[in-house]
Amino acid sequence: MKLVYFDNAATSHYKPLVVKYAFYKALKISANPGRSGHKLSLKNLELVYKTRLKIAKHFNLPNENNVIFTKNCTEALNLAIHGLCMQKHGNVIVSVFEHNSVLRPLNYLEKNEKISLTKVKPQNRMFITRKDIEKVIKPDTFLVCVNSLSNVTGNKNEIEEIGKLCFEKGILFLVDNAQGVGHIKIDMTKYHINFLTFSGHKGFLTPQGIGALCINSSVVLSPILQGGTGSDSESLEQPKYPPESLESGTLATPLIYSLFAGIKYTEKNFKKHNKKIAELTKYLMTRLKEIKDITIYSSMVISGVVSFTIKGYDSEEISSFLDTKYNIATRGGLHCAGLTHEFFGTLKSGMVRVSLCYKNTKKEVDLLIRALNDFMLNNS
Repeated sequence: MKLVYFDNAATSHYKPLVVKYAFYKALKISANPGRSGHKLSLKNLELVYKTRLKIAKHFNLPNENNVIFTKNCTEALNLAIHGLCMQKHGNVIVSVFEHNSVLRPLNYLEKNEKISLTKVKPQNRMFITRKDIEKVIKPDTFLVCVNSLSNVTGNKNEIEEIGKLCFEKGILFLVDNAQGVGHIKIDMTKYHINFLTFSGHKGFLTPQGIGALCINSSVVLSPILQGGTGSDSESLEQPKYPPESLESGTLATPLIYSLFAGIKYTEKNFKKHNKKIAELTKYLMTRLKEIKDITIYSSMVISGVVSFTIKGYDSEEISSFLDTKYNIATRGGLHCAGLTHEFFGTLKSGMVRVSLCYKNTKKEVDLLIRALNDFMLNNS
């Protein structure tokens, strides 16, 4: 039975040929970027710089040296949060729709009395607005953390307006853009975003293992990792300025170059692919509403993410049935976002998350609906 892959919010299944070729090409000229003076080392350094520049242009980040490569979005978020909170103390505002990659480091800092934490809920129950943030700002608030799109529901938060508010109040703004890349366009300068993080393996269609932190601030983050950088080697002190201050050890050059190819491919096909994803998401939501006792928690079609519960059934039980009986890959459970499920009252059941890409089809959606009806019939 052919695999139907509906778990693209966790990681993209389809990798374009140009991404694979870029990875292979970087392997062919494998050398340590910037650590030696020979041609291959300098060639790899050029590939790394080229990708920094591509990322900076994609997000309208003024300085490409403020693109810091990490192994994923989680590492980038930890670098931003811990690197900032080593210097600043006070209140941090975080939305209940954040991933544990944001919530856990903030919870750790609060427990160790480095910060106070304010968890904000959406008044409209679907996405975080400027008003939601504005009403909980304290005199010592120095950071606001709101993701671009929820990894659970796919709903878009009001990051443009929240960014303006933070700028007006002199508060730093951190955006987890793990789910946004490839689906929405973000201008860090226009939106007043100081820190933005992403992974390549979702919307940019790269292999797993590459991400970045983009810094649009004069604040110099404290490093959470020290080591070799290929610069200032005579000193036992970490370099003072990015990217070297925040990148220790050998960079994953093949993954970085595949990221360059993935961004280029995504930019070229942005309108076409997202139009198809939006149309297919609308179709999916319409078909899902045919299922008895279903509750859909997604209200937007931006990223192809649709999450739901069926009354009386555990989400992981449903996902397991879809996988074993129909070879349909979905995501059940809590999606590393416990506060989101607490807010929606789904901590016990979790949600079934279906996340589409431009390679999916209406026939696959129809098969999903047939499989869900079969599940209901077999468990009634």
